[in-house]
Amino acid sequence: MRWTIRLLLAALVALALSGPAQAAQVQTEQTQVKGMKKAKPAPVKVTGVKVLEFGVYTSTVTSREKSPAVADGIKDRARDFKLVRKSTLVEARLGTSIGLKYELKGTPKGTPVTIEVAVSHPAMVNPETRETMTRSSATFERVIGEPEHAVWSFDTPAGLVPGEYVIELIYEGRSLVQKEFRVTVRR
Repeated sequence: MRWTIRLLLAALVALALSGPAQAAQVQTEQTQVKGMKKAKPAPVKVTGVKVLEFGVYTSTVTSREKSPAVADGIKDRARDFKLVRKSTLVEARLGTSIGLKYELKGTPKGTPVTIEVAVSHPAMVNPETRETMTRSSATFERVIGEPEHAVWSFDTPAGLVPGEYVIELIYEGRSLVQKEFRVTVRR
C-alpha cells in the first residue's frame, strides 16, 4: 500500500513539474514495478571435487592461530603452495606439509562456501587441551570453481607421528573427497 502511494505521488509530482510526456514515462515505470517480482538468487550447490594434484608441499604461512580442534594446537593459513613431490608415501620432517590441490565443482561458479577440512591421524595430544586426538578439523571459506589447497603441516616435534593420515573435505556434513597418506618419521 505504501509503495503504491509513493509511486502515485511520484507520478503526480513528475506531471506537475514536467508535463504530459514525463508523466507517461512515470506511469510506464509504475506499471513495470507493480508487475515485477524480486529475482531470487541462484541456489548454491556443491556437487563434488576435482583433485588437481596431491603430495608433499611447501608454502608460506600467512597467519597462525591456536586451535583446540587441531591435534598440534595450530591452525595455519598459507599461500604460495608448491608441490615438491607427488606421492602418498611421505617421510615427515618439521615444516613438511601433505595435502591436495583441488577445485570445488558446483554452481554458481565464483560463489564462496564454507568447507571443513578434517584430518584423521594417529593419536596426538593437543598441547592446550591435553586431550588425545585422532581427528582434527578446521573450516575455511573456499570459492566454487577456483583452485584451492587443503594441507596438514608437521609444525611441532610432538606432531611428527608416523602412521596413516586421511585428509577429507566436507561440505554441509557431506564428504566430498578423501586422500590417504602413509607417513614415516626418521628418528
